[in-house]
Amino acid sequence: MDADERHNARSCVFGEGMFGVGIGFLSSVSVLPLLLKRLGASEIEIGLVGSIFWAGWVLLQPLGLLLFARRRRTKRFLIPWSACCSVPTYLAMGAVVYFLAPGSPRLCSILLLVLLAVRVLGAGMAIPFWLDWQAMMFRRAIRGRVIGMMASAGPLGATIAALAAAKVVGSVGFPQNYSLLFPVAIVFFVTALASVAAVREPESLAAPHEGLKRGDLLRRFRHSLREKNFRNYLIGRVLMSLGAGAAAFYAVHFSSAESGGLTEGTVIGLSALLGVTQFLAGYPLGRLGDRTGHKVGVVLGAVAQVAAILVAYVGRGALACGLSFALVGIAWSASWVSHVNMLFETCPHDSRVAHITLSNIVLGPILWLVPVATGWMIGHVGMRTGIGLTLIPTLLGIAWLALVVREPRAIALGRQNRDAAEAA
Repeated sequence: MDADERHNARSCVFGEGMFGVGIGFLSSVSVLPLLLKRLGASEIEIGLVGSIFWAGWVLLQPLGLLLFARRRRTKRFLIPWSACCSVPTYLAMGAVVYFLAPGSPRLCSILLLVLLAVRVLGAGMAIPFWLDWQAMMFRRAIRGRVIGMMASAGPLGATIAALAAAKVVGSVGFPQNYSLLFPVAIVFFVTALASVAAVREPESLAAPHEGLKRGDLLRRFRHSLREKNFRNYLIGRVLMSLGAGAAAFYAVHFSSAESGGLTEGTVIGLSALLGVTQFLAGYPLGRLGDRTGHKVGVVLGAVAQVAAILVAYVGRGALACGLSFALVGIAWSASWVSHVNMLFETCPHDSRVAHITLSNIVLGPILWLVPVATGWMIGHVGMRTGIGLTLIPTLLGIAWLALVVREPRAIALGRQNRDAAEAA
């Protein structure tokens, strides 16, 4: 790395760590599901938290592409947009819990879900531009390592926050305990954005840039879909997503008498292991991908997802709870590091933003429906059986990713060798 790349890496990694702290105080797999359970929400409503966090980031990306793609988007746009999406909504959520939870728990839970959706859907509109911006900041030769460090820093921050949140929830009375977490999280979100603001953008970003018109976007969508390996990769992602809904219920599962009856504070504390394994796995997955390609990380993440489901299905008590969260952390780290780089490297044209958005157009509705559908299924067959049934699509996904999807770099190398042979 040169001096600017090192500076930018430090700024992005620290910013991601601070963002992780903010997210950790409001974890979608522990804090928010337990808060909704305390408010008397149904399994489907608890599943909506997973739907919002997993699909909300991608559902409005096509709209964001139409609104924002006419100009190259830099930190001058990305940072204010993120601040406007996070600060007001989290302040409102904290106030809703403080004032409505004691006397109007039903209204409180509904407003929480609505405000959470506004926050995530709005911020998600800019995600392709954030990813494209990161790709422009770092060369491919080091990109995996930098994204791996970011994928480690965020979970490390989330781990620290989860431990602090567990202490607050366990020692402060309801609803002050949960309402306090929202303004605390905001402080760390603002700190994260301030760190990213220090990134030194290359001069090339100031050069004239022809934005994408609607016809340009459709042509690039078609170009992406003509690539057989990209289509196969999307099928594998769909299968894995169909099996991912169980993670939204691990906290509620292990707090039930059937699976150990752990306290809310204990479950939130054990959920910190999710961040620990994300922290430990991020950089190795990125470095491995830089050397050999990122398909291997994709498959490793799929194996971790299967293992997490199996542990939650057969285990009970604190050990099984902690191990399930730890394995989910590995799967999520691979989703961040390996899958994002696979998207970069399967792009067959000049617009990563369009390619990323197309992927999320396909995955978004599935990511939205799966946690809700999993909650519906659990409501009919029971928590343990419902978790076990998610093994079926996950195992199919592993087989597809391992046996059908090809490493993009191997395809590129094959094309180069073929072109060289034809030229000779």
